[in-house]
Amino acid sequence: MNSPQQHLMQLISGYWNSQCIYVAAKLGIADLLSEQPLSIDELAAKTGMHRFSLYRVLRALASVGVFVEEPQATFALTPAAAFLKSDVAGSQRAMALMMGEEHYHAWGELLYSVKTGKPAFDK
Repeated sequence: MNSPQQHLMQLISGYWNSQCIYVAAKLGIADLLSEQPLSIDELAAKTGMHRFSLYRVLRALASVGVFVEEPQATFALTPAAAFLKSDVAGSQRAMALMMGEEHYHAWGELLYSVKTGKPAFDK
């Protein structure tokens, strides 16, 4: 069980996970992994991303159960990651994209809304 301090830290840093999910959704990682696990080199080549940076994002997501890292820096889907695929019933990919783009920026302006009473989405 986490201490109150650890619990608070998890809440404070929660956006790290949501932004990593957003990046994976934006890049279509779950769709790329739908048929078989792929190495980080294959994923970086297919997405045009920097290998080490993508690896760090996918490892972060593996640490919270979104993907699984297999031997030799190979990644595979988990039941949760399957809902980031674009072609499944109940897909959460569009939600991850919307929250990671429009909502993420608006929530970053929450103090503006609290101060002015105006919607952060308008800012």
